[in-house]
Amino acid sequence: MMNPFERFYDVEIAVYEQSPGGYNQKGEMTLLGSVVCDVQPYTSDTESRIYGLTENRCYKLYCDKNDFVKNGRRVEFGGAQYMICQTEIWSFGMTAVIRSMENEG
Repeated sequence: MMNPFERFYDVEIAVYEQSPGGYNQKGEMTLLGSVVCDVQPYTSDTESRIYGLTENRCYKLYCDKNDFVKNGRRVEFGGAQYMICQTEIWSFGMTAVIRSMENEG
């Protein structure tokens, strides 16, 4: 089955996995590979109200099925890092919600 979103894939993301770190230390980031996808702004009105967020820090990715995009992994594109929060597999591809890592230590 042809993926109808494929024509919009115009962003290449790098996918990383972070190894567990020690006490007060970050684990090492390992590049798993890259994926070409479509990236769209994703907003959550509830989250904005609770945390008082004014700028969008979440995006939704649309891509072909792959073994890289999984919950808890890190994504990098446009000079920023994001965590994969939610994934969903469809018959012709997959989608993932990613959240900015900007304020995390």
